[in-house]
Amino acid sequence: MYSLKWGGIINNKDKIADVAFVLAMKNGFDKVSIKQIQEESELTAGSIYYYFKDKDEILFYMVNKYLIDSFRKIKEKTLLLDGSFMEKIEYILKHGNSPIIIEDESLAVSDRFPLECKEFWVMYTSIYHHHPEIRPKFCELCEEAHDFYKKLILEAIEKNEIRDDIDIEGLIKFIKTIFNGSLLLMVFQPNLQYQKLVEGNMELLWEAVKRR
Repeated sequence: MYSLKWGGIINNKDKIADVAFVLAMKNGFDKVSIKQIQEESELTAGSIYYYFKDKDEILFYMVNKYLIDSFRKIKEKTLLLDGSFMEKIEYILKHGNSPIIIEDESLAVSDRFPLECKEFWVMYTSIYHHHPEIRPKFCELCEEAHDFYKKLILEAIEKNEIRDDIDIEGLIKFIKTIFNGSLLLMVFQPNLQYQKLVEGNMELLWEAVKRR
């Protein structure tokens, strides 16, 4: 057992999801059993089935809580930044690789288990490949990210921070490629420093968007 220590007030539904999340990070979601969740959460099987019909429902709840909701919190924090377009994009790239660890201290697992960014994304890559029923959630996230980047770009053009003749759709794809590519390199080439990758890519991004 991972001996999770629960402090403060947390409802049982979130507690179940938090335990499933930690176990999935370490073992892969498909290897996590209801019995393991029961033991780690110190709840009865009846309590688990009161909130979730089965493991699939836990998975959907996990993805919503730890991926989509976390991204939305990053969006909110980005919009509150008093900075330029480039500073906002850099903030997203530097913090988006580990949203639950850095961006949301209220998530119950964030200070109760040493979570690694690589494990976080390996888990979600595995979920995407092995659970096609969950893929619409990832598509939802991609569409939301697209609209958010477009909003930032249009604001930057209006403020004369970047070129006004920029190919907006092309720039969105470029930003997504920087983010997703950096994540893949972090997973498959752990010797590369993620922050250094971001810094290098930010220089390339600036060359593409700066006013001539």
